[in-house]
Formats: sequence, C-alpha cells, structure tokens
Amino acid sequence: MKRKAILFNLCTALCAGPSALAWGPHPQITAAAQEVLPERAQAEAYFGKEWRRFQEYCLMPDWRGSTRNDFYPDDFLIFPAMPRHVGHMMPDVTQTYRPYFLRAAQALRTETPQNAARWIGSLLHFVEDTGAPPHAAAIGGEMHKRLENWLDAKAITIAGYKPRLLGRDEPSAVAALLQRMDGLVEYAKQRTARCHDDVKALASREDQPLILECANESARVCADVMHTLFTIVPLKTMKAPSVVGRVTWPKDAPLPGHPAKVVVLGTLYSTLTDTSGAWELRNVSLGRRKLAVSRVGAGTGIGAATSVTLPPSDPPGNLVRNADFRVSWVTNSAPDCWRAISSPKELKGWESDNIRVNSNLVYRIGIADARPGVKIAVRWRTSAAQMSGSTNVVWSAGAGERELQPMKTATCAQVLVLTDRPLTNAAGRVWLLPAR
Repeated sequence: MKRKAILFNLCTALCAGPSALAWGPHPQITAAAQEVLPERAQAEAYFGKEWRRFQEYCLMPDWRGSTRNDFYPDDFLIFPAMPRHVGHMMPDVTQTYRPYFLRAAQALRTETPQNAARWIGSLLHFVEDTGAPPHAAAIGGEMHKRLENWLDAKAITIAGYKPRLLGRDEPSAVAALLQRMDGLVEYAKQRTARCHDDVKALASREDQPLILECANESARVCADVMHTLFTIVPLKTMKAPSVVGRVTWPKDAPLPGHPAKVVVLGTLYSTLTDTSGAWELRNVSLGRRKLAVSRVGAGTGIGAATSVTLPPSDPPGNLVRNADFRVSWVTNSAPDCWRAISSPKELKGWESDNIRVNSNLVYRIGIADARPGVKIAVRWRTSAAQMSGSTNVVWSAGAGERELQPMKTATCAQVLVLTDRPLTNAAGRVWLLPAR
C-alpha cells in the first residue's frame, strides 16, 4: 500500500465536556419526576415502551458526537435554534433552556412518540445538569466528580410533589422556566457552599444529604417541565398525521439499525424515519416546501416528494454524513454534519461529524472535484467525547483516494477538508469506508 502522509501526534487540551464530568443520577432523577406526573397514565399509554426510555434519553447530551446502533444523538441536539454544542455548566447551560423547551414542544406536536421522547430527554438533561452542585457553582476537577456523584441515587424521590404548571402556552412557559431555572441554580449553589469544605476534606466517598437534596430539586423541576409540556400539547388530543412518507435506501448501507433523516427546507421541521423508512408529521403543511432526505451510506434526496428511494452513496458504503455537502438546514454557514475546525489552530478548514471505525481495518479516504489547494485529511480519535486526550491527524494533499490504517486506539474518525474556501466551494464530495 503506497501512501504519502504526514503523521502528527497532537495532544489536544480540549475544554471539559459533559462526558468527562457527568451528573451521576440522571436516570433516577428522571424516574422520580415521571412518578409524580398527573399525566403519567396518559403518558405511559401514549409513549408505550418509549416512556421507560426517558430514563435513557435523558443522557442524550452526554452522547454528543457519538454514533449509537440505532441513531445519531446529534440529530436530537443540533438544530437551527441550537446549531452547536454548548457547555453543560453555568453559565453556558443557560443557553439551552429556551431552544430545547420549544423544540421538545414542537416534537410533541408534530412528530412520533419515539422522536418526541428523545427531544424531551435532551431537554431534561440540561435541566438536571443545572441542579448538579458543581455545574451550578462552576466547579471543575476532582471536586466536580465528588459533588455530583457522592449521593445515594436510589434515595432520590419526590413522592407527594405536585408539579407546577409553568404556563399554558410556549411564551409564558419559557418565561416561567427561566425563572424556575434561576431558582434551581441558587438552590444548588447554596447547598454546594454548605458542603464543599466537608466533602473536600474526606479521604474517601461518603454519600452527602445536601447533594441528594439537589438531585430531588432537579427532579421537581423536571416534573414541572414535563407537566407543562403535556399541558401545552395534551397527549390525549394528538391528531392523525397530516404528512406521511417513506424512504427506501440500499439494503447493504452501513449501520442497518439507523433511520433516515427528513428535514423540511426553509422551516424548523425535521424528523427521523423508523427503521423501515416510514415517517410522519402532524399539524404541518408542506405547501411547496422541498424536503431533504439523507442517510449514511446513501445519496441525498432533495425534492417535493414525500416518498423517495435514495441511491447508494458514491462510493457505496460511505460512512461520512452529508458527504456531498448538499444539505444546509441547520445553518447557512456550513453544510449539516460539518463545522469549522477549531483545534488545532494551525489547521484551517472543515471537519465532519465523528465516524465509528474499527482500528483493525484499513480505510479508504478520498475526495472528488477538489479545487486547487484543497487537501483531504482524517483525524483518528480515541473517543467521540469532548475530552478525548491525544488526537492523531494524518493528512495528504490533492484529489483522489488512498488507504490508511487507523491508530491502534482509534474508535472513531473525522474527515477533514483543509481549505480557506467555503466547504461547498472546496470539493464535490468526500468519502471514508473500509477497504475491500
């Protein structure tokens, strides 16, 4: 195998992300909130098996950038009102309340129960993170780990709590939510101040009642949020779908458990198909709007038809999302699933979403219709998490294709297009897939 490549071992000091510093009892907080909802019976009936999975979906923002066997978490984290990931600690987390509440309400009103459950899970995560003592007080390091994990998660309960209605429509609910979150921050900060020194002095773990109080208060706010969502969009009055469609993709496309994504261009509406390709929207009129339909391993479909057959990607089996840069729904400044390279600073250009790889395989990386001076690269990563330690970058100039072996510790990769141009003006398409 011939290749000309330059290998740089770059030790990246990325800001601490939620995967490294995670409020331990997310599922237990969510479960406690679900228990006290006046709409619990209706919600269980409406969401079915997805109702219990709220306790899984509340971890969604901690999965950012990853590839699950059944979906991409970023499809429930990145959207026009929130085009990038933000920190989960104060003050950055305050940016999440309004957009994720409104997106969760939209999902309840327009999407399937499964998709709505996932959007609600994303919202719950940010609410819960705000109530974590080190998140509210912006404390990092070893004390962060202690202050969000030294509690008995099994003891979390808000039995007897009657959830507050934050509002009967989105504007009033958002205004009240912002106030409620301010109160949650102060609640957690006060208890952090009271227990901080005692926790710091401990030589080993001891469950802390004050941290448990913060978890319980987080559960009360989550109950308020879900009660308000289910009041604004009553589950028992859900309408039949107003738009239905079906997407067909190649049978041998990678990630067989994944759905396709459907976005209504020029609007805030999007959804995922089920694994058979069926999709629906309620309370939505498409008019003359075009749809953009995409799936990994398939070509992009753009047009007015609600039922489409996606062709194989070129080359077949391509693992890069939006590899031809045709969909720019989230923002006009970059194609979906791509963003400007932020690290290392000496690299200028664009990086793809993370791609799951097997370090035992050899991969083909390529670029077509590259403009003069454009280079293609691959970044092998040890983790899709924000805090990934040492990052290895391999790059090569020019158009065409070559084969590369991931570093032994790689679990994912990013394709890099190195250029000063806008991405849509830099190349026609890129690819990364296992060599056959």
